Amino acid sequence: MSEKFARRIPLLAAIAFFLISACGGGGPQITLSGDQDQPDITITDPYLANPLTVISSDQGILYYETESGKQWVSGAPASSRQTGSTFFAEWQHNGRRVRIEIHEEPGRIQGFGGRQYAMSFTAEPDDGIIGWGFALDATQDEYFTGLFERTVDGDQDNSWAEGITEAMNLRGQSVDMIIKPTLGLYNPFYISSRGYGLFTRGTWPGHYDFANAREDRVQISFEGPSFRSMLYTAPEPASLVKAHALEAGPTIVPPKWAFHHWYWRNNHYNRDTYYDGTPVNAPYNSMLVEDILMMQALDVPCSVYWVDRPWATGPFGYDDFEWDRERLPNP
Repeated sequence: MSEKFARRIPLLAAIAFFLISACGGGGPQITLSGDQDQPDITITDPYLANPLTVISSDQGILYYETESGKQWVSGAPASSRQTGSTFFAEWQHNGRRVRIEIHEEPGRIQGFGGRQYAMSFTAEPDDGIIGWGFALDATQDEYFTGLFERTVDGDQDNSWAEGITEAMNLRGQSVDMIIKPTLGLYNPFYISSRGYGLFTRGTWPGHYDFANAREDRVQISFEGPSFRSMLYTAPEPASLVKAHALEAGPTIVPPKWAFHHWYWRNNHYNRDTYYDGTPVNAPYNSMLVEDILMMQALDVPCSVYWVDRPWATGPFGYDDFEWDRERLPNP
């Protein structure tokens, strides 16, 4: 080796290190880990703060549920393949072949700046299977957010309860993934401060336990004959959200009127007089008429006037899609 070339080695090594770091470090690895009788599955990815593990419990690595209850799958798999970012394992269990598959899908989602993995739990035959459950390990300072738009699961009044301490961090909470009469939207996608996001594919009801029952794990269960999800890793939370948006389908740009001024009235009563005592002669709801006239008089632009419930009959004000003609005459 020439002396001139030898002097260049530190520089070349530094350049190589920079290029590897800029590309997210070394390649991901998915491997069986832990005890052979109770194995875990560990995902090592450059974007994760530390490896993420599908962690076993005392009963097994995961379970499928039948009418007889939870059927835990444990012990070493009958067969497995581990090649870089591709993992497959199969167990012979109660006359079924139970499979776990996790593999990277490069290029599936373009432009979000991270990695994505397809993860599935299936069985053959799958007749009689009504649900699946597993757990991901959780570190002590890990932060979780997502799933719904409020601070706690359930009725929105729970978000305003006296003495409440919850914020956007779901750690310590349990969440049912099913639409409830809560005025909140639900979506089976959450992100972790550790550098990953998990999106459960499908429409079956489910349940999440974020280090509540056991502080060292996130426990997830979903109904259905199989479980399929997408696991995203990225250097910052915004990229995880972007990955999910691109996976689920990005939104279209709304029409121009949607960007103009909106006026929203939640409670509306058809009174005999306006606020200044002037008698109402309009044949419509007096509060709505007054809102429109005042905006016109004060030169307040309005593109959308939103009449929220209660606008219909029924205890919730929209139950039967029949106008409440006392509240809103001549609809």
